[in-house]
Amino acid sequence: MADDWKIHRDRKGCDKPGCPLPTSRSWFAVLDWPSCQRRDLCDACFQDHERRSGAEPPIFWRALRKAGGKKEPVLDLNSLRMLFDRLGGVDDDRARSLRYFCALLLLRKRLLRMVPPRTAEQERADLVVVDPKQKEMEPVSLFAPAVDALDLGAVKDELLAAIGESPESAESPTE
Repeated sequence: MADDWKIHRDRKGCDKPGCPLPTSRSWFAVLDWPSCQRRDLCDACFQDHERRSGAEPPIFWRALRKAGGKKEPVLDLNSLRMLFDRLGGVDDDRARSLRYFCALLLLRKRLLRMVPPRTAEQERADLVVVDPKQKEMEPVSLFAPAVDALDLGAVKDELLAAIGESPESAESPTE
């Protein structure tokens, strides 16, 4: 089960000469689907990738380094919210599961809010959420993925790796 959740990270970096990625304060993390391969790209490389990807927009989010010279990335909530929206357009069980976990993070940070179900589909859902800042947004029904208790730690670590946060920094409060 844990292999189903594995997000593989491209460790070689950008091949472009002079790419500013290693010292950039922010960069794009791109999730290639369905291989579930994460690549980090500088702004220029991301624009090249976007042009080459054609009609299908990439699944991506912006990652940021903490100020003060620390190398640990911090969670960019706007990018996580964009990732949540983009995953809604992917018809795949793994994408729906990742979207559910993104919703849990967004609920914790109060970028999404739970609402009572109004339809039969929403009654069957595990979560029904809206963006409180978008009054016209239709409620989104989300279903919890089947995860064994033994695999839950691995799922958490993979999600944190996907969004660029270390498991240690996730345990310390950063409200």
